[in-house]
Amino acid sequence: MKKLALLIVLAVAGYFAYSRFQAGNPERIENPVYAELRVDTKVGSRELNLVLFGEMVDDVDCRQRFDRAWNKLVEGCADCSMRLSSCRTDLEPRYRRLFDDTVIHATYLSFTKGSRYERNGRMVVYGLTNDEGDAFCDSLRQQFQTRYTGQVACIRGRRD
Repeated sequence: MKKLALLIVLAVAGYFAYSRFQAGNPERIENPVYAELRVDTKVGSRELNLVLFGEMVDDVDCRQRFDRAWNKLVEGCADCSMRLSSCRTDLEPRYRRLFDDTVIHATYLSFTKGSRYERNGRMVVYGLTNDEGDAFCDSLRQQFQTRYTGQVACIRGRRD
């Protein structure tokens, strides 16, 4: 679980390192380009997949945020691999519903921008039990709330 804690710290640091970048920051993003970032790692014998979806101003904003900040996510995690899966104007419906804070099987972090320098996003970690997912999200929410002016919430996963 140390690796999971490191991943939390790196995720928060990477996000906030770039959130202050000021190029192209309208108050309202009319036609978002959706970034899909994925980080894969192993904790013991388990594989964990962190997926971040973000609403960006345009393709340039999407790629610059990835290039400037998200690579920092994996600098301190030798077993992590990270990739920008896409920057696109359409998001698959199963992922788009996360921006409506729809309950899914996994707990995820929902953050809604409070200033023009922030972005709306959702972060899901697959490969955790419900209790681990809740604890991970609560810890991540506390970290985000120290530097993010918008709303930050954990959307609890279904317990079917």
